[in-house]
Amino acid sequence: MQRSIEQQHVPKRRTSKRRDPRAQYFGFTSRQLPFLYVLVGNWLFAALFFGSAKFFWHWVPHDWTLGDRIALVIKDAVFAILPAVIGICIVAAQRLDPNMWVGRTAKPNSALDINTRFILNTFEQFILYFIGNAALALYCPLEEARTLIILTILFVLGRVLFWVGYHVNPYLRAFGFGITFYPTVAVYAWLILFMVFDIRVPL
Repeated sequence: MQRSIEQQHVPKRRTSKRRDPRAQYFGFTSRQLPFLYVLVGNWLFAALFFGSAKFFWHWVPHDWTLGDRIALVIKDAVFAILPAVIGICIVAAQRLDPNMWVGRTAKPNSALDINTRFILNTFEQFILYFIGNAALALYCPLEEARTLIILTILFVLGRVLFWVGYHVNPYLRAFGFGITFYPTVAVYAWLILFMVFDIRVPL
């Protein structure tokens, strides 16, 4: 039985070709590219934030003795660790909910599991931040003392965005991680250049 003329001439729908996630662009797959954009965005945002804060905010402490430096580092550390302290309070309450557990283990990807991982990551980042900030306080001149506070603001902002992103969006999580971590990397690079090669880069 032959097909009718109408059936023979029905145009076929063109199926759109899906981009193969394994296709590479400059060595990166299409799935990696958004995170690469976030990475570049981290650097640009951190640099613009730091530069703008230094340009518009001119704060200099009255004294810059060793005690003043230690005091500023401790004050900064109190604010930097606040997201982890708040996270611990929330996790303590969530542990009372039996729906958050599978046996004796937190349910995977539950709010309790995510918040616990956030706390662990924050303490890891805080150790790097604190050592870098303390060393920077020893070597930076009086007029650059506000650098410690600006870096602390970036750290706290990054932790908050990282925490929110952990719950809602992986790109926001990556962005928050970046503005927490990469300014710390820049501090360590500055310290190595000064302590090892005696090169002082203007802050």
